[in-house]
Amino acid sequence: MAKGATKGGVKKAKDPNAPKRAMSAFFFWMAENRQSLKKPGMGVADVAKAAGVEWGKLGDKSKWEKMAEKDKKRYESEIAAYKGQ
Repeated sequence: MAKGATKGGVKKAKDPNAPKRAMSAFFFWMAENRQSLKKPGMGVADVAKAAGVEWGKLGDKSKWEKMAEKDKKRYESEIAAYKGQ
């Protein structure tokens, strides 16, 4: 299949000027904890699986949820300005 194509037809081109999507609380947590989860020989999928298990065990996620909420507000304001052009 050609790059950018999907089974149903042609993929819509992404605008390079569009703002980046907001990150979730999990991704903020993952950015802080990825190095402590990685072990030699682990692939990307293995690290993601280990992170999912650890995230599930985590009791207080409020720090990262606040970061995600702040990033969501940033995205909403940027996308509003982008669409208002």
